[in-house]
Amino acid sequence: MSLIVSIIAKRDVSVDTEDLEAQVPESHNDLFGVESCRRTLWGSDVIKELGCELVSSLKETNVYVFDEDIEKLRNEFIMMMDHLDIIIEHTGFDRDYIEFRVGNALEMIKIALREQDKVGIALW
Repeated sequence: MSLIVSIIAKRDVSVDTEDLEAQVPESHNDLFGVESCRRTLWGSDVIKELGCELVSSLKETNVYVFDEDIEKLRNEFIMMMDHLDIIIEHTGFDRDYIEFRVGNALEMIKIALREQDKVGIALW
């Protein structure tokens, strides 16, 4: 099983999330890692120590963010990119592996921020 990042509609809102996701630049997609990344990467102690509460909560459950939390999630991913060497050192994951998946999330978030009255982001 694989984790993905998706744009999801708010309750009682009609919006074509597939059309929104199609706006993600071609070099990116919805991949967010293998299922074990819940614990070994996104839910690792170093991610939690960096203050990435939303991302680290993926260790226990799927993450659904809406409204102002979309910006908070974006900031957590930027924090991770700013501390990538520390994350690599503590998790053993390859730089390209992390950068690609964080990049996928950031691209989805860009679109969700433009439409945040209608959509949110899911990490699942």
